[in-house]
Amino acid sequence: MNLQRLAASLTIALTLSHSPAALAAADANAPSPAPASASDAYDPTQPVSGAPKPEPLKPDAPKSAAPAAPAAAGTDIQLPAPSASLLPRIGPVPVPSKTKSFIWEVKSPTNTVWLFGTIHVGKRAFYPLSEAVETAFDNSAKLVVEADVSDSASSNDVNSLISYFPPDTLDKNIPKSLYDRLVIQLVRLKIPEAAVKPMKPFVVGGFLSVVEFSRLGYDMNLGVDAYLLSRAKEAGKPVEELESVRSQLEMLAGMPANLQEAFLDNAIAALELNRSADQVTGMVNAWQTGDAKLMAEVIDEVNRDMKLTAQLDEIMLHGRHDAMLQKIEGYLAGKEPRFIALGSLHLIGPRGLIQALRSKGFEVTQK
Repeated sequence: MNLQRLAASLTIALTLSHSPAALAAADANAPSPAPASASDAYDPTQPVSGAPKPEPLKPDAPKSAAPAAPAAAGTDIQLPAPSASLLPRIGPVPVPSKTKSFIWEVKSPTNTVWLFGTIHVGKRAFYPLSEAVETAFDNSAKLVVEADVSDSASSNDVNSLISYFPPDTLDKNIPKSLYDRLVIQLVRLKIPEAAVKPMKPFVVGGFLSVVEFSRLGYDMNLGVDAYLLSRAKEAGKPVEELESVRSQLEMLAGMPANLQEAFLDNAIAALELNRSADQVTGMVNAWQTGDAKLMAEVIDEVNRDMKLTAQLDEIMLHGRHDAMLQKIEGYLAGKEPRFIALGSLHLIGPRGLIQALRSKGFEVTQK
């Protein structure tokens, strides 16, 4: 999995919810996450988010919430809210963590906002989140997410963005050598070729990421974004957006053909090089311990030898920051505290939002 696929995880997940054949293939053929075991329980010697394992879900939990779709971890692009039966219950009171969390408090003369870097997969043992995160959420008046994927109206009529019109198909739009490499991975992952043929390259790249996360034991329906949206609904907390589902899809679909090919090529290469497990583990550990430096190092390794990463980063990550920053500055000029949840990669590095806010004179403190 590379940086761009991490940055695209939310939207890719959404596209799968509108591609029944692909979603069915993921559900039927991708290995299921490992069942909860002692290894999922809270262990204070391990780099977890500082919370004991929540109570198990009630058997009669409601099953009528918005439809769920898988999502990839890391930054940016989320998934429709899973049904209530899939969400972790808000269990024991979070205990203080001995490490930092991936959250920063930002203060202006009139207001405070919290920037929380998320990953879009999870395990039940992740919840509740650390005391610093849960307290910041409770102290906020509104939740701000990149895109509220629980709003089904925002995801209507996206088929033209994610799929080819018949008889056009993926194999007719990318080099044969790239398609042949893709087929090898589909066979390995036991995914029918027909399931991905209608998809555009950026969707297939994200789809491979979704399947790989499932194979590594992460539950795509227990992502941090879904948990926060559920908490906001439960608390009656208003939800706002930095972007929208459709704008994210349009951004991805609007990439030139060579960048979409590079995006898919990088996804396949990560599988061919057997990098995914180490990359996933590194990112999750960095997130759980609030280690922005480690997160950056993991991403640097992810990008090594990948194609057109600078151009992809500009479109899918850094190029979106000016608009996000403008909204965050607007919040800081007001008086309503906000909890802002967005992909972790948006926060870190010299072009990340944390550095941008510091350079503008705001008081920024990691909690």
